[in-house]
Formats: sequence, C-alpha cells, structure tokens
Amino acid sequence: MRVLLIDDDDALTALLTQQLTAQNYVVDRVADGETGWAYSSTFDYDLIILDWMLPQLNGIHLCQRLRDQGYGVPILLLTAKDEQTDKVRGLEAGADDYVVKPFDIEELLARVRVLLRRALTETAPVLAWGDLCLDPISCEVTYHGQMVDLTAKEYALLELFLRHSHQVFGASTLLDRIWSSETFPSEATVRSHIRGLRRKLKAVGAPTDLVETVHGLGYRLKTQFRDLAHPTQGDRQARYLEGLTQAWRAHKGDSLERWNYLTQVAHTLTQKGLHEQQRTQAQQMAHSLAGTLGTFGLMEGYRLALQLEQLLHTTITFSPTQTAQFQTLVATLGHALDESPQLVCPLAENAPRPLELLILDVNEMPHIQQVTALAVAQGFQTTVAASIEAAAVGLSLLNPFHRDRLADPMAEAPDLVLVNLVAGEADPLLEEPILHRLLQFISQLTAAWPQLPVLVITPQADFGNRLDLIRRGGAIILEHPVIPAEVLEVITQATHPRDRLSKIMIVDDDAHHLHQVTQLLQPLDFQITPLTNPQRFWTLFTEVLPDLLILDIEMPHINGFELCQVLRSNPRWQHLPIVFLSIHSDVAKQNQAFALGADDYITKPIQGQNLVLRIQNRLKRYQACVRSPQMIKLAS
Repeated sequence: MRVLLIDDDDALTALLTQQLTAQNYVVDRVADGETGWAYSSTFDYDLIILDWMLPQLNGIHLCQRLRDQGYGVPILLLTAKDEQTDKVRGLEAGADDYVVKPFDIEELLARVRVLLRRALTETAPVLAWGDLCLDPISCEVTYHGQMVDLTAKEYALLELFLRHSHQVFGASTLLDRIWSSETFPSEATVRSHIRGLRRKLKAVGAPTDLVETVHGLGYRLKTQFRDLAHPTQGDRQARYLEGLTQAWRAHKGDSLERWNYLTQVAHTLTQKGLHEQQRTQAQQMAHSLAGTLGTFGLMEGYRLALQLEQLLHTTITFSPTQTAQFQTLVATLGHALDESPQLVCPLAENAPRPLELLILDVNEMPHIQQVTALAVAQGFQTTVAASIEAAAVGLSLLNPFHRDRLADPMAEAPDLVLVNLVAGEADPLLEEPILHRLLQFISQLTAAWPQLPVLVITPQADFGNRLDLIRRGGAIILEHPVIPAEVLEVITQATHPRDRLSKIMIVDDDAHHLHQVTQLLQPLDFQITPLTNPQRFWTLFTEVLPDLLILDIEMPHINGFELCQVLRSNPRWQHLPIVFLSIHSDVAKQNQAFALGADDYITKPIQGQNLVLRIQNRLKRYQACVRSPQMIKLAS
C-alpha cells in the first residue's frame, strides 16, 4: 500500500513515516499543497494523509481540488484545528476522516487501516494463494499455518503479487509501486528482495519457485504472513516511545526555531505593534508548534501553544496586559520544550479541561499583568478583557435569549471572573462613570451566571462597599493593595473544589440513621466514609483524613463528645469542621457541644436541604482556612 503524507512539520512527518513504514506501507512525503497536488496527479496512491495549514495551497483547498477532479482515493485530514465547525468543513471538502492533533498513534493507524479496507471492499479481507495467506489488516503472513517473518519491502512485494495474482510485474513497475519517490534503487535491488522473499517462503515449506521469473517480462505467483514474536501492547508502546524520543531529539531544533520566532514577536510587541503579516505568521507558527508538541506528548507545551494561537487569532491590537500575557506564555513555553516525550492518549470527552479565568481590567494595571502571568504559569487558561464590551461578548451577555436555550447553561462560562476596580497605583479610585458601569456589569454577570465565582479587587473595602458588592454578586472581595501571589491563591481556592471530592466521615452507631444521612449526601458527589463502631474511629480517621466530621453523641464505649475532645487536643485538627447530629434537642447538650469545639449542631429528625447547606458552608470555610499560609505551615 502506498501513502502520500502532506505536512510541513518535519518532525511529525518523520515520526509518521517511521510508524507507517513499520506497518509495511510505502510512504511519500511532501511539505506543501502544490507539491502534494503534483504528486497525487503523477503517482498512484492508496491513501492521502493531509494537514490543513500548508504553504502555497492549504489542505482544504487541495482536498476540494482533488475531489473536483474525480480523485476517489481516501483522504485523512490530520490537523490541530479541533473546533466542531472545522471538522464539518473538512468533511464537506471531501475528507473521508478527520483526526485532531495530538493523536494516539494506535488510533491513527487503525483509522488508516479502516480507510484502506473500505477502499478495497471488492477484494477478500484475507489474501490467499493455496496455503499462503496474507492478512492486510494485521500484516500477518502464514504458509500452511506457519508464520513468515518478512521485511517491509518483501511484504509489499508479496501483497502486490497476491492482489494481482495473474499479472506479471516488470522490475521498473515494482520499483515504482514498492519504493518511495525519495529513493532511487536499481533493478538489482528488486532481484535481491525477490531472492529474500523466496528464501523465507522456502524456509516454511513453500515451493522454491512460488514467486517465479517470467524471462524478459518480470515476476508473478506461480502456484498454489504475522510477526514470529507476538509483541504485547506494552512492548509496542515501549518501542513507540523509544522511537518518539529519538524523533524528538532529531527534530527538536525545528520547534526551537518556531519558539525563537515567537520570542522575537514578543519582543516586537514591547516596542511596537504587529502588522498583519507578522501576526498571521506568528499564528501559523503557534499552530504548527501545537501540532508538533501534541504529537510528541509534550502536553503542557501543546496547551501553551494553543493559547498563543488563540490570542493571536482574537487580538488585532495588543494592549499592555495582553502583551504581558503573550510574553508569559512564550517564556513558559520555552521551559515546556525541555520536557521529554510521552505517549499521547486520545482526549476523552469527559477529560478534565484546564481551569479558565477571565480577567476584566479596563486600566491595564501592571499589578493585574503580574496576576495574569502567574495564572498562565500555573496552568490557567487565561483571557484578559480590556473593556466591558469585550468581557460581555466573551460571557454571551449580549445575547441572553440564545444562552437561555442552551442545554447546559454553564457551557460557555469560565471557572472564575476577576473584575479589577482599581484605577492605578497612585490614584486607586476610578472615575464615577466607569465605576458605575463596572458595578452594573457585575450585576448583569451574576444575574446571567448565578453559580459563577466573581472575584473583585477594590480600593474601597469598608463594610458599606462590601455589602454593595455582595448584593451585586461579588462573591469574593479583596482590598487593594494585595500582592499578586495572594490573588492567585484566592483564585486557586475558589476553583479548587472541582479538583477532588470533599471527604466526609460519619460516626453513628445507629445503622438506620447512618444510612439515611449517607443517602442524603450521596447525590452531591462527596466521598463518604460511614462508621458504626466508634472504637475503630482513630484508625479509620487517620487513614481517611476527612474534610468534615459528623458525630452522634450517644454511642457505646466512647461518645461523640469524647471524640471531639480528642481531636481538639491536637493542634492539627483545631480547625476541622465537626458537626454533631443528635436526637437531643435540649439547650444544655448544644451548649456542651459548642464548648467542646463543635462547629454546628443539628437535631434529628434530619431536614435534608438544611443539612446539605450547612455542610457545604462548613466545607467552604474549611477549604479556605486549610490553604492559608499559617495552616500550611502548621500542617507541615
């Protein structure tokens, strides 16, 4: 089978050529669309693998041109463009399949096999000639049940003979069909490979002249394969990773050149703006870099390159804040290039996405630029809006009727919005009109996205202003001045709860009540540990290390009050939320519980919604407390 690979990324094409050749495909590779058109018009191919963004003629236009000319060979688009609209456009242009970089090599090879199998539906799945069998899907060759170990060229020769079993092939035809256009072997090379094929077939019992010579014409089959060692999945992955690492070492310089270009662009931004050609070139560099890094499993670099591409795509004129964001992305990307290649797994639809942060800063303060730089360095996908209008567009606030019809109303929202109400370092107070508009924006934002955390940095954090911001929906309020690291710590705290499930331990000797509480909390995705025997408390507690503890009072051997006292005697557990859940409703018991260090006291029978809200509030406070510098120092 002959494959045409059209991509201008040398590292990627070298890696794919290596993998496809190992699967016994003959590969021609070219670096631009016009050359791809010339090759596809000149040579016969069984499959074309095509990038989208190519010099001279892009992949979409090449695909359309081929289809307009009646070219029926399968075409697989392999690109870093991952939007749904891109996929639709690619398939409508005539592509048979669409694979997004980074990709899993096993999946890509499987897709290649499927496309080739569809193109060969007129032939039998397994090619047979008497006792000789070749399976083009598994690339296995057997004779009378015995495996035959062939080289790639020997395999390709045998496959060609079996597909055209009554045809005679001259040496020049075999050179054209089996050897790539980049090599220039002689007819002696063909004779050498024919001798090798005959020798290996004879070794498993096949007739010496199964591949016969027709004098003056060439070679054909006269009468009536699989790897000898069945490599495990782990073996294949280890070999692939080794090849991946070697290919990266050989072609890392290409990625460094692209990064150096982006570094020059970052420097240019500090001196002057970019003209359109520079911006387009930088966007293409970032796009190609993302595809390469994703293919080699450098996922942090892949993420950063995609952010650079998106920033260059959406920004015509760079503000100081966006310039600082670009510089931080480029600098962080440079460190990511020093990582080692990793195996790439397909991105599952439910795989965790990077945390998204939207920053609204109309005055483009250096203080906020530092916050942006820290957020990017810590893995946040950060977008900076220099105007209220830009932020409103990003949050779909200008078209609320469309948003209301969304199946998932949080689908378009970031994980947190930061609004800066500080005018500058010397004079921090904003002018009244712009302050009024920003406050209106916060109200509009929280009305549209009521569950979205909003962090406000303000120079006026007295009680009255805090109350006004809270009423408008500002969930977190920081008073200026505040150092950027503290701002990012608060952002991390506010977005942390989705990182892992909160752990709740419930101790109650009444199995019925224990089951009831567990059932009430189960839908909230807590990690719940129930315990009916308080004598096992300490062993289980030190193993689970819960975020919140629910205790009954009356229990055999050791009661809830005593367990609370034991925990509060240890400085490490001074701030752990402890909630008593008891049938005793008298004031004396409640006072005793709070005197021993309880955070809450709830009486049975349980009111589900009340219990949930009180537990959630305690957890939020504890999570904020446990991440404070003092608590981190105490825990260590």
